[in-house]
Amino acid sequence: MRRRFFTWLGILLCIALVMPDTHNAVGQAKSQKISTNKDKLITTAVQGQIAPAEPSRSYTTTWDGKPKMAIGIGGINYNLKIGDKVFGWASGDRATVGVATEARRGDRFRGAWLVYTSIGNEVKVLGGEARGKKGVVVGMFGSYVLVHFEDKVLEKLSVGNILQAKACGVGLQIEGFNDVFPHHVTPELLEKLCTQNADGKLEVPVVKEIPAEIVGQGSGGSSIYGNWHIQTCYPPDIKEYGLDELRFGDLVLLKDTQTDYGKGYYQGGATLGVVCSGPSDISGLGIGVTPILSTRSDKLTARIDSEANIGKYLGIKIKKSNPRSNPGALKTNKDKLITTAVEAVVQPAGSRGYSTTYDGKPKLSIGMASINYTVSLGDLAYGWANADHVEPDVTIQGRDEESPSRCAIAILACIGNEAKVLSGEARGAKGFYIGRHAGSDDLAWFPKNVLDKLALNDRIQVKARGVGLKIEGFEDVRVNKLSPELLENLGITIEGDQLVVPVVMEIPGHIMGSGIGGPFIEYIDYDIQTTDPRTVEQYDLKKIRLGDLIAIIDHYDYYGRGRYKDAVTIGVCIHGWSDFAGHGPGLNPVLSALPGKIKTKIDPHANVAYYLGLRAKPRD
Repeated sequence: MRRRFFTWLGILLCIALVMPDTHNAVGQAKSQKISTNKDKLITTAVQGQIAPAEPSRSYTTTWDGKPKMAIGIGGINYNLKIGDKVFGWASGDRATVGVATEARRGDRFRGAWLVYTSIGNEVKVLGGEARGKKGVVVGMFGSYVLVHFEDKVLEKLSVGNILQAKACGVGLQIEGFNDVFPHHVTPELLEKLCTQNADGKLEVPVVKEIPAEIVGQGSGGSSIYGNWHIQTCYPPDIKEYGLDELRFGDLVLLKDTQTDYGKGYYQGGATLGVVCSGPSDISGLGIGVTPILSTRSDKLTARIDSEANIGKYLGIKIKKSNPRSNPGALKTNKDKLITTAVEAVVQPAGSRGYSTTYDGKPKLSIGMASINYTVSLGDLAYGWANADHVEPDVTIQGRDEESPSRCAIAILACIGNEAKVLSGEARGAKGFYIGRHAGSDDLAWFPKNVLDKLALNDRIQVKARGVGLKIEGFEDVRVNKLSPELLENLGITIEGDQLVVPVVMEIPGHIMGSGIGGPFIEYIDYDIQTTDPRTVEQYDLKKIRLGDLIAIIDHYDYYGRGRYKDAVTIGVCIHGWSDFAGHGPGLNPVLSALPGKIKTKIDPHANVAYYLGLRAKPRD
């Protein structure tokens, strides 16, 4: 009996040894690693540069016929990161994640930056304060290559910095899947994403599958670069398909969509993509998707995974959102504001010779542009010798567009934003952006010891934040060109359904002059007319100081500047007196509301210089 037992035991062991491991076989059938031709790929150096921000240069028209100031595309976005939700950013429209880069301007090999780079490529900064620091490509949007840098590196970057990438990915193929096309993706990242399932198909993790009926702009374009859009112009789609759950960097599968040798609809096809930009209110546009894998066959299948984000596969730390509460009287949407870098240079002064004043006298004017060593924020707007439209402190001008009024700084910079010197003896010094004059000049304040080190044409970078700022409960009150920090420091209180705003004085709308009727309040001021001596005396206009808050009665400045009885607009004085007909101290509109929403309170010290802590507030 004992011998028989051991005999059977031996037989069973032999059977176990020769039989295949069915458990492992099943596991392998379910998920097999893919093989690629990565050992045959060429890795080459290509160069690009950090692109300027690209806000809309006028109000765009949304799908439902409303004007919108659209921002967020291009530039250095400080607070839009891989893992952040794509929805909810104030005034954002197709806002791009991370740092937007472009081909070097004037480079005859410029196409290489856009065509050869791939998601996952290492990028190194070649110059400036961040020289030697590294980032990683995380997407493509239009003509931009999007790069992720750590926060400590972002603070050292500036527009125009030259970057070099180790480009690798062109020619990538998956063995056994010749009809599946990889795009702009490194082999290492692709191998982490794709597996071959039991049905012999490529399986990829995605957060969402997107039906072709909501895929928007992209069709007809080249597959070599650019992006698709998931349309967000029909609000019910956002909830139905869970688009409001998407994050920058999420992987999505666009169904019935081909991106092989071109972009278009193809029944049964599919495109795997990475979410690279935010939603849009413009018809046909929406959430940007960088294609990284596509097919016209049925060889691509999705596995739903709510954590399918390239940040996880690239080792990027995804921070959980932690909105800060505002303990002050005003609650705002400041945590939803896009923060981006804009740049300008110290603008040299010019002279046109003698001009004719309102009363027919010749005048050789001075005070616009350059570095003003004499007149600063908080000084009187009146009384300076030969001055006309005198500009305080430092005048700067954007250079990223031919017209200064179209430059990003003119549209995005807000009073109270931090300004930093990027070049010259004063490099690294910090101050504030303090306003904008007409279609040409932006203004910055720096301490007196910094002024002595500044030179004409020195580069200045402003950390722009404030476009889209709103006050909770008062969303119909237009907030313009104010940083959220300055807004909170103005001492505004709430009485019932009114905002109580401190101002130095009230003036009637009918004495407003140059600039009235102009569109797009973000980049143009308008003037209090000081050509009638009796009016000057009646309203005591000679006491106005640069930086004063002044209430304009019967004016409503929401999308333009003009009369509306009993409406109130609050402006900040950003330039001085004038002797020319129709001109005078200039005001940047910063708050405006229809009748009944704003109540003023007279305060002789309601001045930006005090609110920003640039001067000690006088004792009454």
